[in-house]
Amino acid sequence: MKFKVASLILALFTLIGLGVTIFSDFENIERLIICSVLYVLIPAYGAYGTFIRSRTGILVSMTLFLFQSIRSVGSDSLIPHIAPITISFPFSDFSNGQGYLIDYFAIFMAIFLAWLLKVVITPNKSLNRDK
Repeated sequence: MKFKVASLILALFTLIGLGVTIFSDFENIERLIICSVLYVLIPAYGAYGTFIRSRTGILVSMTLFLFQSIRSVGSDSLIPHIAPITISFPFSDFSNGQGYLIDYFAIFMAIFLAWLLKVVITPNKSLNRDK
């Protein structure tokens, strides 16, 4: 059940990310490509990988959320600071348009996916006793 819940959350993240990517007005093609990879392709692969309990899929999603947990905000950054699902709080001074966002949703998802990865990697002890 926990793998299905994680897969559902990642699928929702993917669908909302697709909407954000489609309806955002990006100035250049690089930002559009980066946004579609970060918010659509990687979470979709993670949703599928979590559903089938693939180590690689869970690890890729966990890495995405680890890198999204603290984001720099500024007009000069290439990676967009928006995220499809976020619970962010500012850290540092935003008076000159620069600062950092700490995303608690991304931190929670990274911890949840790390726990699922541990469940997948750790062998089942009850099966080992039967042998």
